[in-house]
Amino acid sequence: MAGRITLKIGTSGWEHDGWLGGFYPDDLPVSWRLDYFSNAFNVVLVPQQAWLAWSQATMQAIAESVESDFGFYFALHNELEGGVKNEKTVRQLRLILSILGSSVLGFVVWSEKAFTLSTLLQQPVTLVSTQHRLQGWSWQNEGLWLSGNPLGFVSRLPKEGKAQVKLLTGFVESLSDVKLDRSDILPVAFIVGGDLVDIQQTANLKTIGELLGY
Repeated sequence: MAGRITLKIGTSGWEHDGWLGGFYPDDLPVSWRLDYFSNAFNVVLVPQQAWLAWSQATMQAIAESVESDFGFYFALHNELEGGVKNEKTVRQLRLILSILGSSVLGFVVWSEKAFTLSTLLQQPVTLVSTQHRLQGWSWQNEGLWLSGNPLGFVSRLPKEGKAQVKLLTGFVESLSDVKLDRSDILPVAFIVGGDLVDIQQTANLKTIGELLGY
C-alpha cells in the first residue's frame, strides 16, 4: 500500500472573541477553551505575541489541556523585534519545547529577508514569503510562497464549498513530490488564519477534507 497524506485542519490561535456563544459556550471558563478546541481540531498555530507572553505556569497548564495527538506550530516573524536571532525569543522557545515536548510540530516563519534555515531548535520550519523559498516542497497562494516543511496557510478562507474543495485539492496536489515510503502516513497541517477566523467555515473545511479522503 502506497503512503498517503492526511490533513490536520486547524486555526491561528484558539482565542477569538467572535467564537464565544457560537463555538465556545457562554459559560465555558477561559481556562477550558483549549481543551474544548482540541476536541474539535487537532492542530493550532500559536501567534508570536501570544507565546512570547506565556509564563511557565501557562505552558504547563496548556500541556495538561491537550491529548498526545494534538499538535502546536509556532509563528515567528523574522523582521520584528523578537525574531529568529533574538536571545529572549530563543530562551522562550526552548522553555516551550521542554514543557510541550513532542506536541511541538514546528515553526512557521514569515520573512522577506533571505532565509536559509530549514530547522530551528531542531524543529522543522515552514517559510512564508512573497519572494523567498526554502529547498524542497513549495506552494503559492494569496501571493505568498510557503516552502520547506509542508504546511498550508490561508488568511482568507472562501465560504463557498466548491472553492474550499479547490483550495484543498490544489494544496494536496502540491504535495505530490513529497517522498513517502510505501507504508508512510504523513500528517500535514492546514491552518486558517487572519484577523477574523470563521470557526464554522473552518469546521466545514475540515469536513470537506474528510469527505475528500484527506
